[in-house]
Amino acid sequence: MQKVSTVASRMEMIRDLFYSPMSAFESYFHKTDLGGRDLWLAHLQLILLAPVAKFIGNLIQILLFKVSTVDEETRLTYTQGMGTLFFFYLGFYVVVRLVDSFRMYHQMRDRTKDWEGPEPHVFMISFLPFTSTAIFWIFPAPIPLAMLGVGFLYSLHLAYYYLSHRKEWTSFDFLFFLMKVVLFFLVLLSVPLFVYNLVRTVLF
Repeated sequence: MQKVSTVASRMEMIRDLFYSPMSAFESYFHKTDLGGRDLWLAHLQLILLAPVAKFIGNLIQILLFKVSTVDEETRLTYTQGMGTLFFFYLGFYVVVRLVDSFRMYHQMRDRTKDWEGPEPHVFMISFLPFTSTAIFWIFPAPIPLAMLGVGFLYSLHLAYYYLSHRKEWTSFDFLFFLMKVVLFFLVLLSVPLFVYNLVRTVLF
């Protein structure tokens, strides 16, 4: 079983991201009882809120507001969208984890001046508020989509806030890094597409 103190530390870190962001980062990097596994569990607990919130939202719409269809062709059910939301947030977690890995290794560094290197998991911590938007799927559209946008922008702000204060990144550095991230994922996507087209050309 998880230690109560560890669970409390995770909850405190999530709370601090909204009220005192720097305290949240410092509590993670300075506390020995928090690690990458705790970040994964924090994200997972928030991710699991998405299908639960969606189920409750569907329940309210069907039973309270008597909504029976999503559109002209799709009938609203109690489990509508639950699986999609779970895999959406889970997939986004994987993307954020890749971004953090890319941030740590995307450029060479002088070990004589920076022996410890960049801190891990900065983006994974920053994007906890984005994952927290899972709770808003209890509301009807477009409220959840609006909160997704707000959560995404706030999470980006948290990442920039930490990197600008602790690593002295400028807004240009951060924007340039995001551009390199986009290029990185485009390259990742191009490889399987290239292989697929090559195989299709050869076989068919």
